Amino acid sequence: MREDNAKGRLILLAEDDPFISRMYQTKLETGGFSVAMAGNGREAVEIINNDHPDLVMLDLDMPEMTGWQALEKLRADGFDFSTMPIIILTNSSKVEDRDRAKEYAADYLVKADITPRQVLDIINTKLGA
Repeated sequence: MREDNAKGRLILLAEDDPFISRMYQTKLETGGFSVAMAGNGREAVEIINNDHPDLVMLDLDMPEMTGWQALEKLRADGFDFSTMPIIILTNSSKVEDRDRAKEYAADYLVKADITPRQVLDIINTKLGA
């Protein structure tokens, strides 16, 4: 169930690395957001369908269902990607992955190239916070 806070915004953080998950969860909560956590793509799809987060941060390389597979599942189910900003936060700097992200109207960020503070600034801008 969705919990609203002062900003009233829920962020889904789909990331299987516990260190990265904790780091971003802390940064987002400090920034005033509620955070739903998913450790794989299947959980991410369930949370998107059930809780309708305001924004999704999605890793690509996850167990059970990758980030790409999660996006493909949502598309197959008729999900309207214009209704929810998606930020792909990954280790991959492949040009073909960047291009593929555009198919889902997703921002593509490489973890090594950006700080959590910068990610929070991008989220605030996307959500008009």
